[in-house]
Amino acid sequence: MPYPWLEQACADLDVRIRNGRLGHAPLIHGPAGLGKRSLAGWLARRLLCLQADGEQPCGNCRSCELIAGGSHPDLFQIEIPEDRQGIGVDAIRELIERLQLTASVGPSRVGLLPEADAMNRNAANALLKTLEEPAPGAWLILVSERPDALPATIRSRCQQLPLRVPPASLATDWLATEAPEESEARRSAALTLTGGAPLAARDMLADGGLDTGLQMLEDLAGRGESATIIERWQADPKSSWQWLARWMAVLMSDASGAQGWQPPDGIRLPPPPQRRTLVRLWQEALSGRREAVRGVVRQDLLFGRWLLEWQAAQPSRN
Repeated sequence: MPYPWLEQACADLDVRIRNGRLGHAPLIHGPAGLGKRSLAGWLARRLLCLQADGEQPCGNCRSCELIAGGSHPDLFQIEIPEDRQGIGVDAIRELIERLQLTASVGPSRVGLLPEADAMNRNAANALLKTLEEPAPGAWLILVSERPDALPATIRSRCQQLPLRVPPASLATDWLATEAPEESEARRSAALTLTGGAPLAARDMLADGGLDTGLQMLEDLAGRGESATIIERWQADPKSSWQWLARWMAVLMSDASGAQGWQPPDGIRLPPPPQRRTLVRLWQEALSGRREAVRGVVRQDLLFGRWLLEWQAAQPSRN
């Protein structure tokens, strides 16, 4: 069974399978850190299981054993190649060809696209025909963090399965068992900063991401030389831009009185600039992250310009 907040989603999918109401191309989508890939894996196992036990894959049949060993001949998973930034048309064509083959173990074949929004245009177009004319007994499970990045023609031919953040109490209890060494305040901060996504919060605590973000918040409070700050941010541009966008969002929420949240460890939020400036800085941080993903090399100039604008907008400096 996947994570506890996915139990109802699994039960609903099982009912759809039993009643013949699961579409041939389910699209599991939602924010990062909710376990979409885990749910997709569970669904693949459930579809291929030869003797499902109640709502669950049995775990003991030949099909389940092959999946556990990573060698099921009727399960085809497409990932982004290590030397590429997306999924190309050749990979999708190979997937389509495999789904057309006769099943080797049971009656079903399953294709799994854990990063469906990484398909380029030609790959998406190649997939479209399969979605329009699915092979009998073939299932295609798509997973997306940004479904709007998929062509409308793809989305319209999929069965939408949205995932939403779990209730705060469930996420809080689960995170407490996963990170018992962390203080309640730090766990709460991680959940707040990830929008309530438990897996993202766990990873933020485990990999030191929260400490990085809190250091950047102190940078924004003006505690340090600009050159030192920019050098520190350049160490991981994508992460730094993401944190800047997060903090601008927190400040916008705080300025509106909607949240009133404060970070842990005695750190205070800096005074926010005017809302219009906050929105612009937030948008520029999002744009900076896109540029970092694209590999733009002069991140020092982008960070320097953003920091100057932030400093000029600080109430204490005007």
